[in-house]
Amino acid sequence: MRGRERLEGSGFSKLRQAIQAAGYNDFDRLELATVTSAPPELRIKVDNMAIELDADDLLVAESLTRHKRILTITHEQDKERDVGDIIPFPRDNDSDGDLYRKLSYIEAQVEDVLKPGDRVVVSSMNDGQTYLILDRVVRYG
Repeated sequence: MRGRERLEGSGFSKLRQAIQAAGYNDFDRLELATVTSAPPELRIKVDNMAIELDADDLLVAESLTRHKRILTITHEQDKERDVGDIIPFPRDNDSDGDLYRKLSYIEAQVEDVLKPGDRVVVSSMNDGQTYLILDRVVRYG
């Protein structure tokens, strides 16, 4: 029934249940933390913990590090683009060049690493000493 288990409760508990259902690691809990020092001297302060954790105590999801990705970029003139929370501008004649352009296997480097003040969600590993930084978090509203 793994992967098909019904997830109930808060967003954090749903994420925890999903990770456990995947069967990779047992996590004790999910918590919020604040980055206090940027890499390579990474440090975080977990909410309701008296001490800070340093890089030796932390694993970081790749998406939060400086890393390279291979991308395909496609542009189609005047194509509707739904980005969810805004109407993309300009909506017509959005390019002064080709009507259609596709660039395949472009190497891009993500530069946006963790910074002091970033709020993150962390999971404590079952060894009680290692914390996994899963992602940045923001509050909408």
